[in-house]
Amino acid sequence: MRKWLPWLVLNFCILAAVSWLAAGATPAQQPTTPTPPPPTWTPGPAPTKTPQGAPLPAAGPSGGAIELQVRFGPATLKYGPEAWTVVQWQDAWGDWHDVEGWRGTLDEVVSAEGTKIWWVYRRDLGKGPFRWLVYDRAGGKLLVASQSFNLPGISGQTVKVQVELEP
Repeated sequence: MRKWLPWLVLNFCILAAVSWLAAGATPAQQPTTPTPPPPTWTPGPAPTKTPQGAPLPAAGPSGGAIELQVRFGPATLKYGPEAWTVVQWQDAWGDWHDVEGWRGTLDEVVSAEGTKIWWVYRRDLGKGPFRWLVYDRAGGKLLVASQSFNLPGISGQTVKVQVELEP
């Protein structure tokens, strides 16, 4: 048995060396450009629309709200009942993405002014930047984009964003 021991050790060493070289001899990986994660930000569990004319949920620890105020000019007042609003968020690369759930017609239009309110959950307070888009109708022509803004920073706060549609 002793004469096989050196042969067994030699074969083991050769096998280990071949395995080690094979593991280290893989082709170098090409550097890859990092791709941003897909935009999936959705506010809270399920953003809810504040019913027309209804008060916002009680302030306190619950969250806040964002409110769009649209002033129509004489030539753009015709868009009031069908005006379509969308809230967008901006990612780290500067690209804008629609917020799932924060889109729809204005809650009310009185005279030449319309409003849209969305509830903001506590966990989303202070996030940003966001912006409002106003279209002439769903799937229609963009009329105006608001300045960027952040969501309310504290519970009970409402961030109001104003846009004006010129004639």
